[in-house]
Amino acid sequence: MADYSTESYASYTKCAEWVTGLRPYFRYRDLGVKGATNGDIMVQVLRANQPCTGALGYHSHTLEFQLSIMIKGSARIYLEDIGEIEVEAGDAWYQPSGIKHEVLEYSDDFETIEITLPAEFPTHDETRERGYDESRVYWLGKYGQSDGCQCPR
Repeated sequence: MADYSTESYASYTKCAEWVTGLRPYFRYRDLGVKGATNGDIMVQVLRANQPCTGALGYHSHTLEFQLSIMIKGSARIYLEDIGEIEVEAGDAWYQPSGIKHEVLEYSDDFETIEITLPAEFPTHDETRERGYDESRVYWLGKYGQSDGCQCPR
């Protein structure tokens, strides 16, 4: 078993420290899991700190796990394996290691929780291949849709 903190803790919004991180158009708030797990896991909130001016850069990450949960606002994201998705508050998306992706646009009130293993990981700039299929729009991906959703099954 990993040698993690044996004390409970709480991360309060009123005491939050928002910092500039990987992308300058977002502010980041570490929820304390990185320290409690000796860097094995990162749970952080990302919040837009400026209006979206266009696609944010095609890239990939080398890591064991990445899950994002939209808690406020919306975004349009391109994932190389399933195409474009549109997410809003309450939606989540998983990206395997190495999947090339790009945030195409986000709302002014964009806020998401991101969970990664490990906490620190490399990011690689990527080049989008010409002629990618822009018609592949999946609203929530292929897993977890509700019956009322117009999603592929």
